[in-house]
Amino acid sequence: MTELLEGTVEVRIGPDGRPVAIRNGQVWGRVAEVVNTWRVETDWWRIPVGRDYVRCLLNDGECVDLYRDLETGEWHRERRYD
Repeated sequence: MTELLEGTVEVRIGPDGRPVAIRNGQVWGRVAEVVNTWRVETDWWRIPVGRDYVRCLLNDGECVDLYRDLETGEWHRERRYD
């Protein structure tokens, strides 16, 4: 099952630019593995979209998709997998 998520999220980045921890409320969860990365750049309905996506396997076994907005630099949650 998958759950769509919304909102920004705090992300700690490692030296290679990949997430190493994600903040969930007051707790930081460690990223066990970055499973996949991809970039989306499109002129979606005349509003440009540029995002770097990462699929992360967290230390607690959860899998989440995050993206970094290329214009603002903010990180967002997009999807959680069971």
